[in-house]
Amino acid sequence: MGLTMSRLDDELERLADISEQQLAARIHAARISGTGPHYCIDCDNTIPQARREAIRGCERCAECQTIHEFQTARHYGGKR
Repeated sequence: MGLTMSRLDDELERLADISEQQLAARIHAARISGTGPHYCIDCDNTIPQARREAIRGCERCAECQTIHEFQTARHYGGKR
């Protein structure tokens, strides 16, 4: 006995809903449990705890963030 298209669509929709709920739960857990990565994505140096707490989700140490912002500004025609 095979699934009809309607039942198949319903099952796919149900699975998509479950997947969305699981993803939302993971995102929520990550946001409340952590203060961001412990290591800079550019230089691999440790990001100080105070910076990670002050700027939740930061991915770069202060020095690399400054360089990144400068390069981004130059790329988009900002001050040189």
